[in-house]
Amino acid sequence: MQTVPGEFRAQTATRCPLESFAMATLAAVEGGPVPRSVVDLLCDLIAQPSVNPRLAPTGAPEAGEQRVTEWLARFAAEAGWRWGLQPVEPGRSNFFALIPGGRGDTLLWEVHQDTVSVQGMTVHPFEAAVRDGRVYGRGACDVKGSMAAMLAALLRVHDQPMEGRPSILFACSINEECGFSGARAMAELWRDADHELRRAPPFMGGGELSLEEIGALRPAAALVAEPTELNVVVAHRGVARWQCTVHGRAGHSSRPEEGANAVYAMARVVQLIEQYHRETLASRPADPLCGSSTACVTTFHGGTGPNTIPDLAVIDVDRRLCPDETPEAAYRELVTWLDEQAALGECRLEHHAPWMQSRGLHFAANREWAEQLAAVVRTVAVESRLMGVPYGTNGASIAAAGIPTAILGPGSIAQAHTIDEWIAVDQLELATEIYYRIACGANVAQLNDN
Repeated sequence: MQTVPGEFRAQTATRCPLESFAMATLAAVEGGPVPRSVVDLLCDLIAQPSVNPRLAPTGAPEAGEQRVTEWLARFAAEAGWRWGLQPVEPGRSNFFALIPGGRGDTLLWEVHQDTVSVQGMTVHPFEAAVRDGRVYGRGACDVKGSMAAMLAALLRVHDQPMEGRPSILFACSINEECGFSGARAMAELWRDADHELRRAPPFMGGGELSLEEIGALRPAAALVAEPTELNVVVAHRGVARWQCTVHGRAGHSSRPEEGANAVYAMARVVQLIEQYHRETLASRPADPLCGSSTACVTTFHGGTGPNTIPDLAVIDVDRRLCPDETPEAAYRELVTWLDEQAALGECRLEHHAPWMQSRGLHFAANREWAEQLAAVVRTVAVESRLMGVPYGTNGASIAAAGIPTAILGPGSIAQAHTIDEWIAVDQLELATEIYYRIACGANVAQLNDN
């Protein structure tokens, strides 16, 4: 997920008496034992490095999602599922597998393959350690724990009769951490599709699942996996990220007056962005679920040596959006304001086009589906709240295709991206049971009838 460090700490879901909740829309289906341990599955996934290439050093062996994609293909073939790939970027593909049901509706389960960097980790990033009721390793929480729980649940579903349950389209995207391009490509498969629900193709054993077939399986609803501590996220903020460059004039540091110091000029730009955040954005009404919009500088690079006046300085700007804002409008407003306010003398400020843009997730379009999910979580004696969060997810891209979308998964945002990333085993086991019950009883077809 796209996070704002230190800005959000998820509330722990609390256990509650099972009898105090009705079954509501989703059926609780008691199942047999998980054919393969969810912990074993997670350990296998952690052993497949999948650091987002933008977050890894050039040429780093851990970069890219390909190892996870190949592992998923082998797993699906062994399970007897039809599967397919959607190339998105060179060497990077979305993965799909179909677990057919006996009804005409399809439920999308989406989880991303990539992780953040392993720099500074105090545990081995790719050799999972299981101790004290936790699994440690890069991606354990964000979000391979959810992936393992989904796979464990789907193995159980595969052994159940098809009648009375929806088809599950299990989808694993690339590039969630740095751009959402995988989810956007996935959503394009259904954006212009006929909204009439199609029956899943008949089960034919392991093999290729074509993009044409996937496009015909327009989901009635989507469940996106992120570490929510089994609460259901119904709204989140969007994001726009871009770089600004100040161009100055180099000179010898013994004669600074003969140069135009780009670092000094950029320092003024940084102060202006902080002012814009504190005075302009903070004065606007906050979203009741997601909080206020924000703007901040996250990186600053400048200079070529200790005795040279720098002629270039570059920053990264991170602008978080309330659900009713658009990335395009937010970008235009801030860069226009900076151009009006910044007096940089001989230096020149350049605004680059955003390299990452995503709208937020709106509550209204997803409430009914989210309430169904929360009802199922409560059947395993976990109190699940509907909530908004300040980070971004793939959910916004999928919802933009007109598909009701909510976010649900094990683990806490507090452990995501950390130097000793971990997830609690009891959260994994609860999530496996919850996902299984959703798969066996979700009546998602009615969402499209309202």
